[in-house]
Parts: sequence; C-alpha cells; structure tokens
Amino acid sequence: MRNIIKITVFGLLAGLSVAVSAQNNADGKGLVDRRVTLDNKAPQTTQQQTTPQNGKQNATAHRQQPAANSATVADSAAKPALPSKYNGIEVKAKIDSDTITIGDQTTLHITIDGIEGQRIELPSLEALGKGTVEALESECDTLRDDSGKSRSIEQRVTITSFEAGLQTIDNIIVRIADGGKIVALAPEELPNIFVAYAADADTVKCETKADADYIAEPYTFWEIARWAVYALLLAAAVFAIVWILKRRKEHKPILVLPGAKPVPADKRALNELESLRRKELWQKGRIKKYYTDMTDIVRRFLRNMYGISAAEMTTRQTLAAFHGISDWSEESESLLRQLLQKADMVKFAKMEPEMYEHDLAMQNAVDFVRKVAETHRINNPEKEGDKNV
Repeated sequence: MRNIIKITVFGLLAGLSVAVSAQNNADGKGLVDRRVTLDNKAPQTTQQQTTPQNGKQNATAHRQQPAANSATVADSAAKPALPSKYNGIEVKAKIDSDTITIGDQTTLHITIDGIEGQRIELPSLEALGKGTVEALESECDTLRDDSGKSRSIEQRVTITSFEAGLQTIDNIIVRIADGGKIVALAPEELPNIFVAYAADADTVKCETKADADYIAEPYTFWEIARWAVYALLLAAAVFAIVWILKRRKEHKPILVLPGAKPVPADKRALNELESLRRKELWQKGRIKKYYTDMTDIVRRFLRNMYGISAAEMTTRQTLAAFHGISDWSEESESLLRQLLQKADMVKFAKMEPEMYEHDLAMQNAVDFVRKVAETHRINNPEKEGDKNV
C-alpha cells in the first residue's frame, strides 16, 4: 500500500513538472512574439510623435524615404521611349523649383527649339495633370528671327501636387506635323519634383465660424452713414435730371448766375434781329432761312413778354393770342400780321419777294418789338424792367 502511494505521488510530481516546463516554453515564445510586434510598431510611433515637434526633420525623413522607394521609377522615367530630337527640332523641359510643400505651386518650362513653320501641338493641361501632379494654367511665347520666322516656342505651365514624395512629370509629349505624318517627341530628361509635408499644417480638419456669428455683429455708425450719403447722392442726381429736363422743355436757361442783370425781352429780340441782318442770308440766296429765323425771334419775344407759346401756334392763332393782351394796339398787330403772312408765303408757297421786301420785313419786325415794348412801359410805369425768363 505504501509503495502504491509513492508511485502515485511520483507520477503526480512528474506530470506537474512536465506541465510547468511546457508552460515556461509557451511563455518564452510569447515574450519573443510580443517583442517582435513592439519592435515593428516602434518606428511608426516614434515618427508620429516627432512630427509636430520638428517639421524640418520630418520633411527630410519623408524626402529620403520616398526617394529610396521611387529610385526605380525615376531611373526608368529618365529614359523616355519617345525621342527628344527630330530633324533639328529638340524638346526640353525644366522646372523652376524641384522642391515644394503640399499645395504650393511652381512653373514647368517646356521649350521646343529649331522649329521653322511646322505645326506643333503642345501638351494640354489635361494631359499634364493625369498623374499626381496637377496642371493649373498655361501660357506660350514664340521667339522669332529677324525675318519673322518662328525659331522656338516656350510653354510655361503652373503646376502643383497634393501627393507627398518624389513625383515625376512623365506626360510631356509634343507632336509635330511633318508632311502627312505626326511625330511625337518628349524631353530626354523628365523633370522631377519633390513634394514635402508642410510643418505643423493640418490639411484635414478645418474649422469655420457659423454664419450667425457674423450676422450677430451690430452695424456701426459709419456703415449706416455711408448708405445714407449714397441715398442723398442718388436723390440729388434724380432731382438734377428732372430739373434739367424741365428747364429745357420750357426753353429756359439751366443756370442763372447770381448778380447778372436779366436782359429785357425787347433788347434781347432787337439784338437777335441785328445779328440776323448782319448774316446777310437773303443776299446769299437763303431766303427761306432768313424769314424762318426772323419769325422765330418774334415768336420768342412774345413768349418772353407775355408767355404766349407762339412757336407752337399758326399765324392766325398767334394773332388771336396777341389780340388778347393788355399791351395790344392796332398798329402793332398790323406789323405782326404783315410779317407773319409774308413769312408764310415764302416758307409754304415758295414765293420770292422783291429785294426791297426783305428789308421791309426786317423793319416791320424791329418796329413791332419796339412798339410793343413802348406800350408795355406806358401801361406799367411802376415796373423797372420787362418780363424775362
């Protein structure tokens, strides 16, 4: 019985020893696996922690790593399949800056030398922007010789990129028409551009203020005053336009200078008649013009003196209106009738008066103005001047 107990205890101890040994082996393997996992994640954790502290070192690290990864791409792109020269024509490409940050811009220069009147198709913005590099705008210049023939063409393309790392611009293809065939050329060395991360730049998260924040601000005094001034200026402009149109419709001067004495209506009419006489219109054969201007002066005189719109009236209407004024006299009406009827015969019946009748018509106009003005002064002795506009 004792021996059986010893054997049982020994067996239990042996089994326990084997289990402990297996557990230790399993724990050792687990430590190794965890160590490998931590070692693999350590570089990434270190890189993310150092990015916001030192942007320059981070940009350098990024530049070195993509350069090593894309070395094969750059080497293969350095030798394009298309030729760069054809019959003296050569295509070249260069870039202003080979290093930019994400979103910055630089200029790509594509030059075609040796052209002599050939038709050339430059690469479009769509073709240049097919890769990771985006083409924004393009412009061209042509260099000509003394004879006016084109010798070279330069295409300047503004480019940018939002992909970090070394980028190769490999879509530069220039097509040249040679007779009935099209020849495609590409630069011998394709330009590369390194796009680096901007230090401390957050290109993902963008916070904006709500529109209510801007609307909630009260208007200032100067903002309200500015619009009030604009309203006053607009009202002044409208008033000025209406005033000018009204004065022109009434045949009145737009502005009357202060201090200037108004010219009496009779003196103004006599001065105009004298100016008409000196023009010698009927002596030059312009008889109709002579009588038309003469009657217009007399009609304006009636309007300035008595407000009679004689310019819009016929001869009969004018005589009837003149007959109703307080300064009417039979002598002055006779002078006015002779003048207007003679002018109507010349203007509408094409009558040619005798030479003495031209001077007689002028004398009738002068006598009519003087007679009416004299009668007006007799009837209105208390007034210093005549009615003027």
